[in-house]
Amino acid sequence: MTPTRRDVFGIGALALATGSVSAAPRGSWAADGLNAAAARKGVAYGSAVNITPLRQNPAYGRALARECGVLVPENAMKLAYAWRAPGPIDFSFADETVAFAASNGQRLRGHTLVWHEGIPAWARERIARDAEGFLRDWIGAMAGRYRGRIEAWDVVNEICGPDGGRADGLRASPWLAALGPRYVDLAFTLLHDADPAAAGVWNENDLELDADWIAPRRAMVLRTLEGMVRRGVPVRRLGLQGHLYAKHPLDQDQLRRFLRDVAGLGLAIEITELDVNDKNFPADLPSRDRAVSDLARRFLDVVLDEPATLNVLTWDITNANSWLNTNPQRRRADGSIQRALPLDESFARTPLWRAMHRAFSEAPDHRAARDRLRRG
Repeated sequence: MTPTRRDVFGIGALALATGSVSAAPRGSWAADGLNAAAARKGVAYGSAVNITPLRQNPAYGRALARECGVLVPENAMKLAYAWRAPGPIDFSFADETVAFAASNGQRLRGHTLVWHEGIPAWARERIARDAEGFLRDWIGAMAGRYRGRIEAWDVVNEICGPDGGRADGLRASPWLAALGPRYVDLAFTLLHDADPAAAGVWNENDLELDADWIAPRRAMVLRTLEGMVRRGVPVRRLGLQGHLYAKHPLDQDQLRRFLRDVAGLGLAIEITELDVNDKNFPADLPSRDRAVSDLARRFLDVVLDEPATLNVLTWDITNANSWLNTNPQRRRADGSIQRALPLDESFARTPLWRAMHRAFSEAPDHRAARDRLRRG
């Protein structure tokens, strides 16, 4: 059943209608925090937001307010969370995140409109018979509700799959099966129709480090972006997720060339989900913290040297909420908590926080490029 406009916009409308997310106050971040250091160089620092601790733990909200200038809902705007069953879309979790950001003067990213995962069974059935209609309803409703409030939307997420054998390198998905490769261009066009001011982002994983299987991914992304730009598709940014792994080295020169090639297409760059998987680093805490900080710092040095980089977001702000500590394949064998993020379980600043703060403080000035790219 396709929801009516009244149904789609009915749930959670009160918070928006009452003006609770209207006029943004002055930014809440601390003068010695990560966003303050980044902002002095024309970049923004931010984090994903987990709605459960945001509701339950005031210290979590205070940490986000203190450190971050931009936020992204971790799950609240995903199809699987907002439209679990036929009928009205549930905007309540997303509305809370939008209201929190507005109350703290923080900008917002949207995540994510089209993904091969997180599609409810009922939606898969609808996609199989009317994918374009479903996509129009979904993007129009979610992006349209927050029109003018979202700086950038992850329009497509993790669509790169050169190991799948297709000449175009696209990952197999229900969207590809139903619509063919045109679903990518269509999704960006629909986002632009729903919110012309929001930058359309292709958000992709495993583009950062050095491995023989990563080079074809970078080549596919560049080739596909070139075609999109040539066709006039409204893609404006590439998001590198930035999930860094102890088991893979970082070739700074190769990464630098890739970022330069992306920027050469006239696109901005965001780091959207930064964290460091320390599973293969030593158990000794000082040694592990040094290794985590070193990898993150070397990555950020390259990223922040590129004038096209606008934002750097971590995938949550505290180790207590990291997916690396809940995913069975990513937990440490010794049972200790991964030190993946800038704050520890008590919201204290970690060695990684200090490495990030230094990287922002010592970065080149991005302000001229930032103003041009955000206007674009």
